[in-house]
Amino acid sequence: MNRLRVTFASLSLREYRLLWSGSLLATTAFMTTFILVPIVAFEITGSYAASGIAQAGMVSQLLFGPFGGVIADRYAKKPLVLGSQIIPCGIIVVTGILIVTDMITIPMLFASTFLMGATFSLMGPARQSWVVELVPPRLLPNAVALQNMSINVAALLGPMMASILVLSMGLNSGVLYLLVAALFVVVLPLTLMIRGSGAATPVDQRKAVFTEMAAGLRYIVSRPQLRSLWLFFILIVVTGFALQTLIPGLLNQEFGRSEQEATVVALIWGATSIPINLALAGLVGGRFAWPLLFISAIALAGGIWLTAAAPGYAILLIVSAVAGGGRSAVMLLNQTILMSNTRSDYFGRVISWVFMAFGVQGILAPVWGIVADSIGGRETLYIVGLVVVVGTGLMAVSRFRTRHIPPESGTAAASIEAFGGDQPHDAESAESAQPQPRLAPSPAVSPLFAARLAPVVLMEGQKPRQVGPIAN
Repeated sequence: MNRLRVTFASLSLREYRLLWSGSLLATTAFMTTFILVPIVAFEITGSYAASGIAQAGMVSQLLFGPFGGVIADRYAKKPLVLGSQIIPCGIIVVTGILIVTDMITIPMLFASTFLMGATFSLMGPARQSWVVELVPPRLLPNAVALQNMSINVAALLGPMMASILVLSMGLNSGVLYLLVAALFVVVLPLTLMIRGSGAATPVDQRKAVFTEMAAGLRYIVSRPQLRSLWLFFILIVVTGFALQTLIPGLLNQEFGRSEQEATVVALIWGATSIPINLALAGLVGGRFAWPLLFISAIALAGGIWLTAAAPGYAILLIVSAVAGGGRSAVMLLNQTILMSNTRSDYFGRVISWVFMAFGVQGILAPVWGIVADSIGGRETLYIVGLVVVVGTGLMAVSRFRTRHIPPESGTAAASIEAFGGDQPHDAESAESAQPQPRLAPSPAVSPLFAARLAPVVLMEGQKPRQVGPIAN
């Protein structure tokens, strides 16, 4: 029981609980549609490459991600989150209607994912930046881990909905799109119930958009640990989500199964991620975080290779648990460590550069598809696993070289170290640590915390970023 109280400590805070619940449902909607895109694309073309091209619309996160981070850092969070929930709801409805009426095409699927990615470029940084204002610094690693866990819970709920409604009940994929859009009927009221709108940077302290955007990138690049974690996260997303691109075609061409059964594989990925995330949520702020990061990455590589080598459908389903569990674990650990070592005034911009990984994945998804069309799905997965192993080795070397660098003042990692390296151990201590409405940071210290994902040299003469009080 005590372990569970540690794992869910941040959820004892009302405002964070509401944000987390809304994030869970909104991400479930995103995840469900993301799973369906390659399936629908393969249904209408029978091509690995087409599945990749349809997902390539996520390149919008590469284009708009940095803007989303700047916007999240300078404006109140609630309006941004609300707007980024309303827009995708409309996109999902339109896409569903096109599928139901058999008017959908690959360019239309590309446009749908492009718009969804652009919206997520704003929603992701805004939600993550809001977390900083809703929990105390010592709980931030736990809160970030739970945010990531909501993504993995969504990765379970989305495929579950698809498996039940599409495979078992025979519903059209477009109908499922329309049902997914209904989730926002619950998400919007949950967001409105959060007290306050989140802090905004005073107008007189805002710099040009491109100046602040570049400052965020410099912040990452100038700090060796953040830089390595950022690049490693990109690699994990690019390789981990290659599975999502290739699985529909692999099922069809290698196992003689329907491409729609990719929802079953995705269901296993999600189901495996839940217990793993529950176990990790209570450990991410401690000394085991880095070793677990490398273990998880190797598990991902092994899972990809086992998927490629699976001799039959039943074995494929079993080994999918290894790949799915490894992917969710390494993403959770990587992002949590990165955010815990980021100052709060750069939180939005850093997470926007981190989430650009999904834009890079959008660019490379067609590449994986083209390679698979040329040499085969299994052979392509062997290559993907090898990339993970090489990247993990480079990350381990970087960690060895930077392990003696102390946490930056004003980060959650520094706060935890000052308290002996442990987070509050139960929900009661979380309540007692609940922050007051955010005011201007103390002149003696940097802002209390920082977090999708960068070291920056602040410009001479730059004023400390002031944060106004949250309006109730």
